[in-house]
Amino acid sequence: MVGKLIALDLDGTTLNSTGQLSSKTRNVLRSAQQHGHKVIIATGRPDNISEQFYDQLSLKTPMINFNGALVHLPHQQWDQEKATTLTQQTALALLALKHDFPIKVAIAEGKQFVLADRPFHDLPFFTDMPAPKVLLNADSLKQAPISLSLFTDAATLPLLQQAVSQRFPQVTAETWGAWSGEYSALSIVREATHKSSAIQYLLDYYQLTTSDVLAFGDDDNDRDMLTQAGWGVAMQNARPEIKALANDVTPLTNAEDGVADYLIQRLAL
Repeated sequence: MVGKLIALDLDGTTLNSTGQLSSKTRNVLRSAQQHGHKVIIATGRPDNISEQFYDQLSLKTPMINFNGALVHLPHQQWDQEKATTLTQQTALALLALKHDFPIKVAIAEGKQFVLADRPFHDLPFFTDMPAPKVLLNADSLKQAPISLSLFTDAATLPLLQQAVSQRFPQVTAETWGAWSGEYSALSIVREATHKSSAIQYLLDYYQLTTSDVLAFGDDDNDRDMLTQAGWGVAMQNARPEIKALANDVTPLTNAEDGVADYLIQRLAL
C-alpha cells in the first residue's frame, strides 16, 4: 500500500472528550508511522498548545497550526517553514470590532507569542492570563500576528463572523473546536488561508497528490480539508453539515477513539 498523508484535526477529532490523546490513539498513530504513513496534525490551535501532542506521537513531520497559517517543524529551524500573517493595521481594525459587538476577549498570536486585550481565565484552549504585563493595543502590537481570535457568546458568533466577512475581505474567519455557549471562538487569518492550502504545501514538499490524503475533522474549519482530501472522514460527533460533505463518517466518536478505530480498519494496522 502506498503511504498516506493522514491529516488530523485535534479538538473533537483526535483528542478525546478530556482533550487528551488516549493510549489507543497514540499506539495506532505510531503504528501508522511505522507502516510508512505520514501523520500530520492540522489544527486551529496555536503551536504552543499543540506541541505536547506532537511530542506524544513522536512525530517528525511538519505540523499545521492556526488553520493553515503556520506550517513548521516544532523545536527546530526548518528552511521550508511557512507563516502567513495579518498586517498590523488589519489586526487593529479587527480589534476595533469590540466597540460594535460584545467581544469578551481578543487575542493576537504568532509563533510562540500570545497577546490579549484583557486578563482572562477559563478560556478554552488558552493558559490563564490573570495579570498580563502587556495588553493588546496599537502600542503593544509590535509584529504582524498570524491569527486574531475573538471570543464572544454563541448567539453573537454568527453575526460577528458575518460582519468580519463583509468588512474585511482580506481575511478568513472560521470557528473551531466545536465550542459554544459563553466563550465561542472566531479565528481570523489572512485570506485564502485554510488547512487545505497548508496540506497542499506539504503534498508538494513530499511529492504526493491529493489522492494520497486521508483527512479527519469535525468542525467548520475542517470543511475545506475534508472536501479537498482524497478521502475526507467526519467524526461521528461532527456537526451535521460536516458529516454531509465528507466521504465517510467514523462509526465511533472522538471520546471512543473514533480515529484510531477507523485507521485500524482502513489501513489494516
